[in-house]
Amino acid sequence: MSIKTIAEMTGLSITTVSHALNGTRPVSQRSMELINEAAAQINYRPNLAAQMMKTHRSRTVAIIIPATEQNNSTNCFFFDVLNGAKSRLQESGYELIVSTYPESRPQDFFSGMSILHRRWIDGILLVPPTLRYEDIARIEDCGVPVVLVDRWVKGGKLPLVCSNNREVTVEAMKVLYQAGRRRIAFIGADFPNSTAVERYQGYLDVLEELGLPRDELLICRMDAYSMSCGMEAARRVLGAGADAIFAANSMLCLGTVKELQEQGIHVPEQVAVIGFDNYEWTEITNPPLTAVTQNASLMGRTASELLLQLLDGKQPEQRVVRIPAALTIRQSHGL
Repeated sequence: MSIKTIAEMTGLSITTVSHALNGTRPVSQRSMELINEAAAQINYRPNLAAQMMKTHRSRTVAIIIPATEQNNSTNCFFFDVLNGAKSRLQESGYELIVSTYPESRPQDFFSGMSILHRRWIDGILLVPPTLRYEDIARIEDCGVPVVLVDRWVKGGKLPLVCSNNREVTVEAMKVLYQAGRRRIAFIGADFPNSTAVERYQGYLDVLEELGLPRDELLICRMDAYSMSCGMEAARRVLGAGADAIFAANSMLCLGTVKELQEQGIHVPEQVAVIGFDNYEWTEITNPPLTAVTQNASLMGRTASELLLQLLDGKQPEQRVVRIPAALTIRQSHGL
């Protein structure tokens, strides 16, 4: 079975099929889907060794992401990033392989890089574990282009695609303030990465801007993204008299909602709530949850686009791309 057979099956030209399978020129997503389906039907297998000798490329990109110990919605976020990245790479004939490191143990980051030493990788998409460039500098020793996803690092000049975490946190806080809340609690993670830091900084920005006191009893930065941590944090801030809670992660927010329900506290009449990441469950809480919506799929897709430009020897027009997050207004914040 050959490229000619696939061309006949799909109605596409031999040239188009060849470019798609060899990754030598982008084709439309629909054409790529037709070609992949036909190739699977006839069990087509390209001669990868010959392609690598000819192009000096493996047509393979690695993505290194954190993983939590629990199968929770934090992992769902990165699954959406993966899907977006994979979709764009497939359009250009690249395969995506995945390596993970434990979110709660950023010091184990380089254990997730072992896969890079076993395969010929053309480029890397990386969700860094910390804020320090020094902690990831070794990755550039691989000698291939690297694009950061979701999180930035201090120092270095690696391209980056992420959300506008700080700005959207400010927006959420002001919505709670406009609803008449003055004892607004923050529940987040005490992790050394930029998303955790930016969301916390957005909270502090609003306190300063609006002249609200910084009450340490209303601030809980937990050591894991989990429902149990969310419940524990909610108990603390409720005991400190919080009349609103901003939960800076979906699992922490879910734990917050559960604790409020168990205590019989009415939302938003007694305590208003805004969460981060607008997953399906946020629509079926009572009341439906106001939450920050991130476009994780677009984040992954855009990161792949930057990496493909680098692989083609081009410098991206933008070194830093912020994918806007937005507040999805429902009923849990009041008003």
